[in-house]
Amino acid sequence: MKFHLYLNEQKSYNNWVNYTPQSLKEDFAEYKKKEDKNWKNRSQSMGFRFPIFKDFPEFTQALKTAQVKKLFKGEAERIPHVSLLDTIDSVKDMVGSYKRPRNVDRIVSGFESNAKMPMPIILKGKNGKHIMAGNTRLNVAYVMDIIPQVMEIDVTK
Repeated sequence: MKFHLYLNEQKSYNNWVNYTPQSLKEDFAEYKKKEDKNWKNRSQSMGFRFPIFKDFPEFTQALKTAQVKKLFKGEAERIPHVSLLDTIDSVKDMVGSYKRPRNVDRIVSGFESNAKMPMPIILKGKNGKHIMAGNTRLNVAYVMDIIPQVMEIDVTK
C-alpha cells in the first residue's frame, strides 16, 4: 500500500531531452580537462576503457547509442559521486563551491514549468557506474520527487 501511495506522490515531469550541440561540447571539454587527473583513476577502478572517449565524434556517437532509462534513487545510491542531498538549499550550498556553479533555481523552475531538461549521463563499466554529467539536475529531481531519466553509456574495457 505504501509503495502505491509513493508512486502517486511522484511529480509529473516527462520532458527529458538529449543534449544540445553546445552542451555536448561543454561536457566533452570538461571531460578532456579532467581526463588524466580524474578519469584515468576512475577508469581503472570502475572497469572503463581509457581513454573513455578518444575524441568528440566518439563521445557524440556514444550518446546516440546510450540506453535511456529511469534512475530510481536506490540505484543512484550505489553510483559514486551522485549527490543525494535532501533539500534545495543543500544542493545550492553544494554547487556554490563549484568552479562553474549551477543555477539551481533555474533547474527547479524548469521542472515546475515542464521545460526541456538535458538527461544526466551515467557511465557503466565492468565494476560499476559513475556519473559524468548532470549531478545537480539529478539531485534536484530527487528533492522534488521526480524520477530522473538518464543516458547510460557502456564504456566497458
